[in-house]
Amino acid sequence: MTRKPFLNHNKLFTLTLVIVTTVIFSPTFFNDFQRSWDDQWMLLEHPLISDFSWEDLGYHFTSFYHSQYSPVNTIFYLAVYSLFGLNPGVFHASCLLVHILNVLLAFAILCVVIRKIKPAWKSTRIQGYSFLASLLFAIHPLQVESVAWISASKIVLYAFFSLLGLWFYLKYIQENHWRWYAGVLACYLLAFGSKEQAIVFPLNLIIFDWILGRYKGVRVDFKSASQPAVLDKIPFLILALGMWYFSLQNNLGSITAGPYPPGQRLLFAMSSFMDYVFRFIAPVKLYYLYFFPVGNGEKLPLYFWGYPLLVAICTAFIAYNYKRNNRLVVFGFLLFLVNISLVLHIIPMPRFAITADRYMYVSIIGLGLAVVWLVDYLVTTKNKWRKLSIVLFSVWLLFLSAHSFWRTTDWKDSDSIRQNINELIERRKLQNLHVTDNELENERNENTGAENAR
Repeated sequence: MTRKPFLNHNKLFTLTLVIVTTVIFSPTFFNDFQRSWDDQWMLLEHPLISDFSWEDLGYHFTSFYHSQYSPVNTIFYLAVYSLFGLNPGVFHASCLLVHILNVLLAFAILCVVIRKIKPAWKSTRIQGYSFLASLLFAIHPLQVESVAWISASKIVLYAFFSLLGLWFYLKYIQENHWRWYAGVLACYLLAFGSKEQAIVFPLNLIIFDWILGRYKGVRVDFKSASQPAVLDKIPFLILALGMWYFSLQNNLGSITAGPYPPGQRLLFAMSSFMDYVFRFIAPVKLYYLYFFPVGNGEKLPLYFWGYPLLVAICTAFIAYNYKRNNRLVVFGFLLFLVNISLVLHIIPMPRFAITADRYMYVSIIGLGLAVVWLVDYLVTTKNKWRKLSIVLFSVWLLFLSAHSFWRTTDWKDSDSIRQNINELIERRKLQNLHVTDNELENERNENTGAENAR
């Protein structure tokens, strides 16, 4: 009788993800609150946390607070505060715990999706793919802002409910039972209650429908098996419209001309798209704020006209893989694009930062999957590149791990993060682009031009 291994691959990968993520972000346990950068009004001075009442709780579920809708995130703070008080180490540990849960959910989801895309693959290869993509999601330096900054907990929370909703959706497709469908709807509402960015969740469901074969071809036939895949999206689209209307009533989500003309906004969208891709590959010179390159009415630098070419090359790469039926790469890029679509400035945003690391949180899963495919392709089909590919990928992972570890210390307190911001402000001054104190305060509150809470 053969003995079963103490740990199978699935458990080993899961344990490794938990340990590695905890070690890399361990400096966050010793970080303080950002007492002059959002933590003060989101947590330390929040009226619901310092003086809880059911009336105020109802208000926060029906209104925007400092032009943000995140009542679920506030309840998260309230729960931690009720159990442990205002202990910054516990709050940081709680944010890290949610991030770890997100990593494990990403691993579980990718195992199911990749098995559907590549049914002929062995389980160990599927788990290995999922592990490496989830590892990139776990340790990438772009994740530090979302994990090490307590005020960004709404990012990891909205991602948790979004990923949990996607997991429920996979169970719903598999079992076709209403309880899983109800779970997906509940997760959508909780995700939106954590952060408004979750409004794009139905687009993720459509991507999953496509990758799981629920649509028959490009054209949807309502008399075919595609009908359930169309009909079960209707409640989500209705909810999305309701969320958008709710945001409009609070002076957010308005589709207006904005301070920049449409042509410049289109170039901003292209530059943001490529900057996110480049920042994923080479996460150097990371800042809390990334200012617009020009002020209102000024001409864009000449180098901006190179972005359309780069976007065209990237689009051609995706189209090439689509024609070759390489659904892993296409799925990865769609996941990346959908989850940053709202922050590409095609629709004007009330922000004076053109990009932000935290906006990439969920999208990193998609790019991570595409990179793992590329490494696997070079290793398995290009013998002369095999050793070099393995070495470079390993070195890259070590670089990402070390960079995340040290960048977590940049978020130690307000003085530490201010040094990071001042460096960028000095660079902006050298470009004769002035940054006012009011602009900085507006970004702290993410509240340019919108109404404050009562």
